Amino acid sequence: MKLDKSLLRTIIKEQIDEMCGVQPQMHHMSMHKSDDHEADMGRRQMFKTANYAVDIYEMMDDNEDYPAWIQSKLTKIADYIGVVKHYLEYDHVVGERKLTDAESEEKEKLAKKYKPAMDSFKDQYGDEGESVYYATMTKKAKKGEKA
Repeated sequence: MKLDKSLLRTIIKEQIDEMCGVQPQMHHMSMHKSDDHEADMGRRQMFKTANYAVDIYEMMDDNEDYPAWIQSKLTKIADYIGVVKHYLEYDHVVGERKLTDAESEEKEKLAKKYKPAMDSFKDQYGDEGESVYYATMTKKAKKGEKA
């Protein structure tokens, strides 16, 4: 089967609907409803992003080498979309547990141990680098890694 623009848009829209759609069993568990329309805004942003992704995909040539800054932006896009997808798939539904006091202390020790890696996080994630760095240290502490 050949992927054309219409089919690719349909596939992406279905994935966005699946990722951003309200799951019926969870909807009834909500204690309060937000009136700020953030979910609707998020869906519109994802739809626009999906359309841009299709357009960019069609413009790209397999035989062309793209500048490093474009490759970097594409990597960030893929990473950011993946983070949101995984949050919606798991963390948002299950809820992220808080660190225990011992884990919190270990997170700080890990953060000091891996401090030289902070620059690479900032290079890769820009303004979000420090947040991603500390989120990574939190994850390591939750998994029981010791400094």
